[in-house]
Amino acid sequence: MKIELTTLEDIVNPEIIKSIDSIKKEKLKSIKCGDEEKANECWRALKAFDLNVLYIRAFNNIKNKRYRDAWNELEKCEINYEFLSENSNEFFLINTRSKFIIDKVIKWQSLYPYCLFVSPGFKVGYYTCSICDHRVRPRSRCGHKKGKIYNGELCLHVAHDMEILEVSIVSTPAQKYSVMHDDATLDFTLIEYISNILESAFEEWDLNRTTMRFPKERFANVRSEDDCPCKSGREFHGCCSDKKEIEIPHIDFILSKSIPPDKEEISFPY
Repeated sequence: MKIELTTLEDIVNPEIIKSIDSIKKEKLKSIKCGDEEKANECWRALKAFDLNVLYIRAFNNIKNKRYRDAWNELEKCEINYEFLSENSNEFFLINTRSKFIIDKVIKWQSLYPYCLFVSPGFKVGYYTCSICDHRVRPRSRCGHKKGKIYNGELCLHVAHDMEILEVSIVSTPAQKYSVMHDDATLDFTLIEYISNILESAFEEWDLNRTTMRFPKERFANVRSEDDCPCKSGREFHGCCSDKKEIEIPHIDFILSKSIPPDKEEISFPY
């Protein structure tokens, strides 16, 4: 029986829950019997299910304007996909919608206005392998490779005796959840625009980044000391204030369905 997984309601569908419980039991049985191939197969199925659930929740939060919650779930999708892709073939990634999800995760993230993050620096005493508990040293490593699965379990390096050394402000963080911004001060217009058009988490869509020119008069509310609309990083008075037309970044959204007439109008942010 084919089970659909596209909405929040599907996640709590008794048939889906029953199916996932069955895979979990099969995984435990396979581990106990030493059937590593079957255990790894179950791990992949469960991880792909988790990825789909995370993306559905992220999409639902975006639709409901809970942008920070969605951002954190999109990051978890990234992490989940990284481990899954390391241990799966191309066919599996396509068939489980994992490829679709990571493509859309990257596009959603690119629409967010977040640009500053907190990045802590740590000193780690030592690492151990999560599979065999071997203490990892430069010249003393076990046979397990970080990020690979063994008998249904993912190999990770567990940090011990951690000591925080510093906290930095960065634009390209290792951990994207540590956003510095106050969402109330940010513009989520682009995300709101496309999410209002999309009805399902698994609708096909794309975007094309380009530019558009507008008469200077359209920017009457931009002050001299404001950042220039052209996004050069300079102040308006020292950049485009003397031009007759100002060229600003623009995004064309590409969808697999017709866009309602009221949504085809260009959204001018100034």
